[in-house]
Amino acid sequence: MLLDTATLDRYADEFGAHLKEERLTDALRAAHRVSPWRAASVLMEISQETVLRFLDGIGSDRAGAICSHMPLEFTVRLLREMEPERAVGLLDEMPPHVVVDLLAEFPDEQRAEFRRRIDPALMETVDALSGYGEDSVGAIMSPYYLAIPRTASAHEAVEAVRDAPADVERGAYVYVVDAERRPVGVISLRDLTLARARDEVTDLMSRDVMVARASDDAVDAARRVRSRRLKLLPVVDNDNRLVGVITIGQAMDILAHEAADEVAQVHAVSVDESFFTPPAEAVRRRLPWMAANIFLNLGAVVVISSFEDTLVQVAILAAFLPMITDMGGNVGIQALSVSIRSMALGEVRVRDFWLAVRKELFIGVCNGIALGALFTAVAWFMQGSMVLGLVAGTALAVNVLVAGVVGGTLPFLIKRLGRDPAMMTGPVLTTITDITGVTIYLGLCTLFLASLLAGG
Repeated sequence: MLLDTATLDRYADEFGAHLKEERLTDALRAAHRVSPWRAASVLMEISQETVLRFLDGIGSDRAGAICSHMPLEFTVRLLREMEPERAVGLLDEMPPHVVVDLLAEFPDEQRAEFRRRIDPALMETVDALSGYGEDSVGAIMSPYYLAIPRTASAHEAVEAVRDAPADVERGAYVYVVDAERRPVGVISLRDLTLARARDEVTDLMSRDVMVARASDDAVDAARRVRSRRLKLLPVVDNDNRLVGVITIGQAMDILAHEAADEVAQVHAVSVDESFFTPPAEAVRRRLPWMAANIFLNLGAVVVISSFEDTLVQVAILAAFLPMITDMGGNVGIQALSVSIRSMALGEVRVRDFWLAVRKELFIGVCNGIALGALFTAVAWFMQGSMVLGLVAGTALAVNVLVAGVVGGTLPFLIKRLGRDPAMMTGPVLTTITDITGVTIYLGLCTLFLASLLAGG
């Protein structure tokens, strides 16, 4: 059977329909045609009671695989509703790095109870992963990998691959280690299967092994996996001993979460908040940022207040303020997003600051002239005043130029200070463009006030 996207979507829709109509037997049968990732997506749209009944019926191994793809808060809510024995059975079937994150969400007493009842071998691995930094390679790596001793023959290596447990990560190559479990080479499965049985693996392997250290930043390691098209990236400790691997799937998940976090940070949203975060907790996380935004916007209020006399004499000037500030904000966010994305992909470095300035100056001049001319015509047509049109168009053009340069270079400046380039840059940028836009516009209006009053 050919499983194209339409077929997979149909299977997922059928699975969801059975669950919504509480036909549990049909849902359990349909679940075997749906991947754990798709099943998790469907279950998040179903009532919690139905989800719990489904997980009870499908078995711990499959349930563990599905729950591993659910948001952390959603899985925690399910575990809290389960009987302890059932919850432990589910945790036993999850990847160790997921168990680490889940246990951290429970109170000390309940966490201790889980630790006593979880499979000792899994708990040992969980404890080992817990010893690494939160955003490090060691915290997210898979400890289940396949390595063969350097003394093995090709036949012995093939048998080791064939007999490896199901939870061992498999890729297109096998790692060769010495007696201290330090990587000394890597062999492709193709070369291994084509070799003669008596050939030594040391004669077949490549001695250049690309590795990540367990203390390295996980995002940097994930970028290496993507940029070099690796299926697996071995992880070594401080003594160069092989302790785990990062798979291509894990790398893509890390980069997807990193991209989502950066979008959230640009708009001053907590990266720890999700759709399933309790409302009270969401308020607690959002309110400080919004309160800070009030104080940031006071700058624009002060500027507008200082031009009160101008606005009183020509009240229509206020009508164009939102258009000028909004356009600056939009242009700035565009430039900001491009710079942050390029930094995240490793396309640019802090040293490229002046390159970004030159690029945004050129773009800003071109866009400013075009948009300024258009806005001049619109303002002139709406109010019948050539002077007002020229003032509004000029203010818009200059604000577009300033917003583009500030938005395109702000991440470089923040990175130079050693901070996350995405951290709250959206509100900061909006404040800057609002203040510059208002100042330029009302400043020009004040300069040409006599002409505006004369109706020119």
